[in-house]
Amino acid sequence: MALLTIEREKEMLFLLKVEVKQMPQMPVKDFLGYVIKEWEYFSRYQRRGKIVAGGKLSGRRGAAAIIDAESNEEVEEIVAKLPLFPFFTEIEITPLVPMEKALQDTRRIHSLMK
Repeated sequence: MALLTIEREKEMLFLLKVEVKQMPQMPVKDFLGYVIKEWEYFSRYQRRGKIVAGGKLSGRRGAAAIIDAESNEEVEEIVAKLPLFPFFTEIEITPLVPMEKALQDTRRIHSLMK
């Protein structure tokens, strides 16, 4: 998972989206045990300030989160340790440009236009 990131005062934000499109070959109760562990993991990282926001993808077996990481390696480590990691059929990690930076860049480009 090589990632290109945008740095903002030592903060890098990433949008993480994960999905399990095919149920694993295990009893549903066992799978739900993994799901509980996953949400507990998300909660721990949210309390530590590493997950800024997140939640379940409505109507799907998936979740999304905004991760505040210090490096590409840190976000990869967080994702690889997710209890459902072995079952994900889709993992999408997108670096985010902070809103303030996007506004600043757009104003700069706008001012250069004639």
